[in-house]
Amino acid sequence: MTNPVTQKKSLKLLFIAPKGKKDSKTNQKPLFHMAIGVLVSLTPKEHHIEIADEHFEDSINYDGDYDLVGITSRTIDATRAYEIADKFREKGKKVILGGLHVSFNAEEAMAHADCIVCGEAENLWATVLEDVSLGCLKPTYNAKDFPPVTKIVPLDYERIAQASKREKVDGSKSIPIYVTRGCPYECSFCVTPNFTGKLYRSQKPEDLKRQIETAKKVFFKAKSKSSKPWFMLCDENLGVSKKRLWETLDLLKGCNINYSVFFSMNFLEDKETIKKLVESGCNMVLVGFESIKQSTLEAYNKGHINSAEKFSQVIEECRQAGLNVQGNFLVNPDLDSFKDMDDLVRFVGKNNIFMPIFQIITPYPGTKMYWEYKEKGLITDYDWEKYNAINLVIHSEHYDPIAFQHKFMTSYYKTYSWINIANRVKHNPYKLLNLITSLAFKRNLKEQLNTFEVNHNIRTTRSIK
Repeated sequence: MTNPVTQKKSLKLLFIAPKGKKDSKTNQKPLFHMAIGVLVSLTPKEHHIEIADEHFEDSINYDGDYDLVGITSRTIDATRAYEIADKFREKGKKVILGGLHVSFNAEEAMAHADCIVCGEAENLWATVLEDVSLGCLKPTYNAKDFPPVTKIVPLDYERIAQASKREKVDGSKSIPIYVTRGCPYECSFCVTPNFTGKLYRSQKPEDLKRQIETAKKVFFKAKSKSSKPWFMLCDENLGVSKKRLWETLDLLKGCNINYSVFFSMNFLEDKETIKKLVESGCNMVLVGFESIKQSTLEAYNKGHINSAEKFSQVIEECRQAGLNVQGNFLVNPDLDSFKDMDDLVRFVGKNNIFMPIFQIITPYPGTKMYWEYKEKGLITDYDWEKYNAINLVIHSEHYDPIAFQHKFMTSYYKTYSWINIANRVKHNPYKLLNLITSLAFKRNLKEQLNTFEVNHNIRTTRSIK
């Protein structure tokens, strides 16, 4: 006879992706949060799962009969995650918090949860579910106490589709997928080395092809016979070894998809790699250029290999081959002046950079930069909702924070002037994609800038067209 005290039961689970109040509005968001996709795929079939994603305005059923509510959180979402968690706990529900922010702010998160998970969940999630079933959930589960994660969990797209509220989409909305995980590099402003780790892992080719085909079946609705689904490769760094990269691109070529991906600048200097990217269906690569100022690049330990001239050359070579290059640039009050921002706006316009992203340097919890800035007392604001890379949360020796943020936001907005958008659409491949994304960015940036000026009583005679 089974002892009722130790008998495991089927669980009803709710996974929530919260949205911070100051998170940007974008039409580039993937169909589901990857951390939740991994948890769904790890959870045994006997358990029932529901997903609520606030990035898609899903409602949250606080009165649901859930055995466990799991909430994953980035830093910008943390405050909202805690609000949701507190409300469920008031109703007597068990809440578990995890994700990037929680993993590096365990003590803070503990006040809002029955349990917290630190680090990757792949090798600890089965233990968590078993303990919930047996009624002996522990307050903390840390990936460091379990075997290291050495493999990528294949995503169960059918189950994710069933658990989420997403309908099928055309090629203008992205389906997320992992090809690789981890990154061997240690950029001070990146959280990857301390969360996912430096161990580089790759999907098995047969697993990757099977996932792509399943994802197309459950999430893609073709507008025409020639239309393709758009996959967002969520890899931290797809290109580490050229040999392995080319093998992956050859595999993707046979999958009949379009995709976007974070990509290393050094691989784009190879014309054969660019050709393989285009042939395999890549329509855009996001590249962390960081800066066009040589002294700033040197401060980031990138000046010996990169320069503004090299960036321009690579962007043009990619454009001629049919590949959009999305540039990501960091603005640092200790290294960059107002004139440097003006120079950056001109550089973006001159090179017709696809969907440019500007970010104020931000020490996110879990990064080497965060620990260094915190130790030196340079972090001036711990309001996590401001950690969206458009707010200055660190001490500046040279600028008033409000003036610096305003200059940053107006500079960012200028990159989406009508003339810049027109030139972007005229010169870049995938013209409709350039137009749609540019209009969305322009609208969102204008809204953020107007709100900032109202909140800080800034009057302007802006003439940005």
